[in-house]
Amino acid sequence: MKSQSIKTRNLPVMETQPYTVHVKPIAALAVMGLAGVGLLFTRSVWGGAGVVMILVSVFSLLMLPDRYLIQFTPDYMVLYNHRSMEECTIVYWDDIVNWQYEFHKGFDVLVLSLTDGSTQTIELYSKRPIERFMNQYAPGKELKSARRKD
Repeated sequence: MKSQSIKTRNLPVMETQPYTVHVKPIAALAVMGLAGVGLLFTRSVWGGAGVVMILVSVFSLLMLPDRYLIQFTPDYMVLYNHRSMEECTIVYWDDIVNWQYEFHKGFDVLVLSLTDGSTQTIELYSKRPIERFMNQYAPGKELKSARRKD
């Protein structure tokens, strides 16, 4: 099995630009800021809500920290779910036996079962950004959950 925990500085050089899932929802915050600008120019009671939306989105985009959760490449995926920001887990696609996305109230969990019998888990907030890549690079390995969305 080639999958292992390594230091981020020891990651292989990625030939293509990897698809990256971030902690901070940058697109949603940008849309919220633009919606706030739109409400600001309505010259109605909603202008106050627009100001609040602009302030929240600008504060979130500029002041709150962001980090990688997962990176997808054609050969492997990188999980950045360690306490230390300098460590990560590289999981090669052929080492995955199956994967499952579990829905929970506070956060969701992606569970990867590997060929050596170990499991890797990572907390996520949406299945949508990862589902396409998991189905593309690990086709037919998804375990459907019997549990419905909470």
